[in-house]
Amino acid sequence: MKAYLILFVAFIMLAKPLLPLVNYAMNYDYIVEQFCENKDRPQMHCDGKCYLAKQLAKESDQNDKNPLGQNTSKIEIGQIVFFQTLTHFDFGFAAYSAKPNKLDHVRVLVPVLFTSDISQPPELG
Repeated sequence: MKAYLILFVAFIMLAKPLLPLVNYAMNYDYIVEQFCENKDRPQMHCDGKCYLAKQLAKESDQNDKNPLGQNTSKIEIGQIVFFQTLTHFDFGFAAYSAKPNKLDHVRVLVPVLFTSDISQPPELG
């Protein structure tokens, strides 16, 4: 669940600069009619791109001022803490357990040098 939340927040942070483009695409006709500065010169085929450029510049200026502080949400989310009451306490100690002793055999470690099978390295030449 935490991984999905982190991915969602990362996606929102990456998609925020694209919001003016989405707004332009969705409101294309309205922007061309209302906000286009070059309505009197249709040969330029501006089609509201001047408005889009201004919006992108404004978004870029906001990010340049303080990339971490300006885009923070004004809504404060408090910490959520969960408590669970424990009804059973187990203070068992290993010294009082009745486990059988498993040291009934001893391992014998014998140091062995495997030097009897060293082969001669190949000769170069």
